[in-house]
Amino acid sequence: MESIITFIKTNNTLVKGLIIIIGYFITFFITNLLVKKIVLEGKRKIDVDGDGDIDENDKKIIKDGYIIGKCENIIILSFVLAGEITGLALIFAAKSLARQKQINDNAGFFLAGTMLNFTATLVIAFILKHILTIIPQ
Repeated sequence: MESIITFIKTNNTLVKGLIIIIGYFITFFITNLLVKKIVLEGKRKIDVDGDGDIDENDKKIIKDGYIIGKCENIIILSFVLAGEITGLALIFAAKSLARQKQINDNAGFFLAGTMLNFTATLVIAFILKHILTIIPQ
């Protein structure tokens, strides 16, 4: 046990870097799992655009949402770790502008995914930030 503590003390920058990298991967995994289990639960195909048809456009919207969600994870985690909490408002503003029509057509679906992703990432980010503060200098 003492050798682990000695290693952490002598390599604290390396250890913090590894924890941050692992934190990003954990965030991607957990948020993906939560969105699939809660928002997409039991829905093999969804009429996301609300046009009455389940088509390629719906698949594209879901794929775009996945990519946007992962970018959201990176930005949220980075802002929290950098101590720039006020910058988080940028995510909501940008997302509401970029997906305004889709949000208007199916607000529940898009807001549920965004809020779930945002909240889970924030929780993980603050846990990660706390872990980083308890690593000995």
